[in-house]
Amino acid sequence: MNDVLTARKTNEDIWSENPLGLDGSRVIDRRIYVDADIFAAEREKIFARTWQWIAHESEIPDFGDYITATVGGRPIVVSRGDEGRITAFLNTCTHRGAILAAHPRGNSRGSFTCFYHGWCFDTEGKFTTAPLAEAYGENLGKGCYDAPTIRHDVFAGNVFVSLDTNVAPLEDFLGAAGPLIRAYTGRHEALGRVRWLLKGNWKLWHENFRDNYHPMFTHRTIGANYQGVHIEGANIDLTGGHSLLAFPSQGNPEPIRSLMRNITGKQPDPGISSLRPRGQGNPDLRHNIMAVFPNLDFQFPNTGEGGGYLQHVTPTSADTAVVELVVFGEVGEPPEARQARLDRFLDAQASSGKISGDDTEAARRCSVGFGTVNEVRWSNMDRGQTPGREGIKNDEYSLRAFYDAYKRHMGDSLPAA
Repeated sequence: MNDVLTARKTNEDIWSENPLGLDGSRVIDRRIYVDADIFAAEREKIFARTWQWIAHESEIPDFGDYITATVGGRPIVVSRGDEGRITAFLNTCTHRGAILAAHPRGNSRGSFTCFYHGWCFDTEGKFTTAPLAEAYGENLGKGCYDAPTIRHDVFAGNVFVSLDTNVAPLEDFLGAAGPLIRAYTGRHEALGRVRWLLKGNWKLWHENFRDNYHPMFTHRTIGANYQGVHIEGANIDLTGGHSLLAFPSQGNPEPIRSLMRNITGKQPDPGISSLRPRGQGNPDLRHNIMAVFPNLDFQFPNTGEGGGYLQHVTPTSADTAVVELVVFGEVGEPPEARQARLDRFLDAQASSGKISGDDTEAARRCSVGFGTVNEVRWSNMDRGQTPGREGIKNDEYSLRAFYDAYKRHMGDSLPAA
């Protein structure tokens, strides 16, 4: 009997004994948003063992260009070196530990020089020289002082890294998400990025991209757009923790015009009239919102034509994270088209944008509400009762896809119900 009592539940049923009376795959234990030990385990079991998006290679086009990031709490550098080679290495001086690259993005001019004692490293993180090196005698073997490299791969222009030398090949990890990423960014380049601090757990932001139940309530303009419209689209579990929301361009322009007149006192842009209500059954699924496990999100048209954006979230603590927005455009498009694209996405999707500003506030309010986790421990994730991996647009197959992979990675680091 003791063996039965102490046996660990399988990952699939770890949350099954919940007071909502739902299957364990259809609830969320809110402790995962607030518990510091769970956050520490996420860094090691998820972020240190999966492929992590860092940049699009168009952001580092020239020799010496680099981008810095943090993966599983480790600072890293992705750098462009000789013959166009891209290298990823840990952003730490092997002398005393100071970071070698202090800026989010820059150009090393071929050498990373440590601010603290002047030790130098090339574009691939290899130690080259130290000031007053003779004082070390014969003990300064250069090879053992190289900054450790980490595994990296480039897929459709996107640079991914992994701290796990045994991680599955990137294309296998991406699975069904891979062909869509090719369509989105394969013919595009990054136009710019912005970042901001989220006052909330990283999963709240990533969940938001898998949730199409909230827009008509949280976003005032989207809610107006859908007045009187039969909402269409699909919510799809792509397996592997990845998911897709696919839906046609549809909407009712009249409520938006009225809303804008009330807010601004001016007549809205006539372009809004291009929106027309769509009837049921329209097969033209134009918009894709794809979530890639664990923390990468794309929003592009089906074909990728006309550009789009991605958002990437990096946890910094159990209740804070950094969100980055990267805007993409087609290679060779006119400068005025690029500027208009940047302006549009900043207006809608940056931290104070008409859409992301609402999402940021929703995460903050959830974080405050999680102060009740001892009294209200469980969240419902039960929308969509059709068997299988696909439901309608505002179902929660995408959320369940994430938590299926999440529990598999976390294993016995999650407390039982």
